[in-house]
Formats: sequence, C-alpha cells, structure tokens
Amino acid sequence: MQIQTESKPARRTQQSRRDSTIGKLVEAAIECLMEFGYHGTSVQIICSRAGMSQGALFRHFATKNELMMPVARKVVDDIFADGAALADSLPKDMPDAERMVALMKALVLAPRHVVLMELLMAARTTEDLRLLLCKPSENYFRDRFVAMMAGCFPRYAVHSGFFATLLTMMTTFHGIALYRSVHMNEVGESMREQWLLSALRGELEAIRAQGGDADNPLYRLPF
Repeated sequence: MQIQTESKPARRTQQSRRDSTIGKLVEAAIECLMEFGYHGTSVQIICSRAGMSQGALFRHFATKNELMMPVARKVVDDIFADGAALADSLPKDMPDAERMVALMKALVLAPRHVVLMELLMAARTTEDLRLLLCKPSENYFRDRFVAMMAGCFPRYAVHSGFFATLLTMMTTFHGIALYRSVHMNEVGESMREQWLLSALRGELEAIRAQGGDADNPLYRLPF
C-alpha cells in the first residue's frame, strides 16, 4: 500500500525573489511618475507604493535614477506590446500611410508614454539621469520603433529614407503628446496630423518609384 504525501510548493529561488522585488519597484515607480511627475517621485514614495522598505530598493539600485532605467524599458515594452496588438487589429485594406500614422499616434498617446516624457525632461537638468538615458546603447524606443515598422512595412524598409521620414514624424508626434498633456487642442492636432499624412503619402510614393537604396537602414541609421 502506497502512502500519498502532499507535495510541497517549490521554494522560490533567490533570482525569482529578486525579479519579483524589482518588478514591484518598477511598477510602483511608473505609477508614481504618472501621478506625481519625476520631481514629485521620491524613493520614499516609490517604496511606500510598492509596500517595501527603502533598504529593499537600495539593495538593487544605488540611486533612484538607476531604477529609472528598467522603468523606461518596461514602459517601452508595454507601449510596443499595445502597438503590436493594434497593428494586428487594423483593417487589412487600410492604406499604408494611414496605417503608419495610426501606429505612431498609438505609441505616443499611450497613457504610459508620459513617463518617458517625464524622464527625458528631467534628464535635461539631472546629469546622472541624462548619462544613463542618453548613452548610445539606450536607444531602446528608437530600436523598437524601427523593428516594428520594418516588420509591418517590409516593402518600404529597403529604403533608408523611409526611416528618416518616420523618425522625423515621430518627433512631431512626441511634441503633440507633450502639448496634449497640458492643453488639449483638437483643431491644432488635426491640422498637424493632416499635414504629416500628406507628406508621408508623397514620401511613400517616391520610395515605391525608387525601390531600395544602397544603405541598409536597419543597421546604418544615422540617428
């Protein structure tokens, strides 16, 4: 006769506990940045939101700004996950220019995009944050954007001008998102969007006529 014994739940590894702690701190920091802004978000407020001690934060990050690196990456990951879902849901017969604009708008008007704006504005006057966010290896948003657009629009990705156009347009949409965060102006937004859409249609027509160019835009972007 065999005696059945209850299996004990597997003990969490040190790495899983570490990942869980960092995940809670990152999510708490995102919420605080959205609610209070960068300068209103202290280590104390983050830890209180996460239900942890300040010691827990400093075991993993030497400063508040070191925490901002995984915060920025988590925000970008969330934004692009939603962007990928939108790309799959758009009508298949939607014109290319309209599809591209819809995706760009979705990325910068995502609720969590404001966290990136808070960090970039703070980096202007906070040197250690600027050095962390603006080093060449941290072009995370740009690289994800290029990868998404190359995957969604391979017909145009063979031309370096395609990415120059989209990244310039994305800069404008970042500005629209910034204005929207303090003052909504639907008429102004509509005018800018229509101008961008018209310019994009012309650029796409030129790319279709020219075909690919000698540069590989995915690996030789000058931005």
